[in-house]
Amino acid sequence: MIAVAPTYLDAAAEAYRADVVAAIDEEVGVLDSFVLGSGLVGGYRPGESDLDLVVVVDAPLQGEPRRRAIERIAALERPGRRLELAAYVRGRQPPDFDLNLEVDDDGAREAPDELDHWFVIDAGIAQERIRVWTDYFEPVPEERLREAVAASLAWSEERPDLEFARLNAARARHYLEHGEWLSKQEVKR
Repeated sequence: MIAVAPTYLDAAAEAYRADVVAAIDEEVGVLDSFVLGSGLVGGYRPGESDLDLVVVVDAPLQGEPRRRAIERIAALERPGRRLELAAYVRGRQPPDFDLNLEVDDDGAREAPDELDHWFVIDAGIAQERIRVWTDYFEPVPEERLREAVAASLAWSEERPDLEFARLNAARARHYLEHGEWLSKQEVKR
């Protein structure tokens, strides 16, 4: 049974989320799905924001089933700028994903070498805001979370010309000082 946590998504993004989950569920069993990023913490802008999605599956997506799921997802009409999808086999912990997929106007591509700290931060935010997250994942220890936030801050400070990096740096500093997550929109204010 999939638990539905409250999100900031509009109806089009929720429908897209359901279609992405269905595309994966045709190949392996989907146990649950979670919206992260601005769809979880606020600031989601219909048609403009990325949709960050985590799916928990009962078996690895491999070979032809993996290819078919990716093709189905790539063929869906996105309601926003990009889909960032991480699929985890039940029992594996972030950042040990089975599939890390990005879908945008340039198509679908797997991103297996993404920096680990992003996944640890997502898990830290999710465990705070999604009640059933810990039904599938072990809690991220505070020390590990702070290390991941510090790594994201260092990454961001190396890229001062990127708006995303500047916003992330401000969010990371706020978390390290206050222990509280802000949305990108809150940082802009």
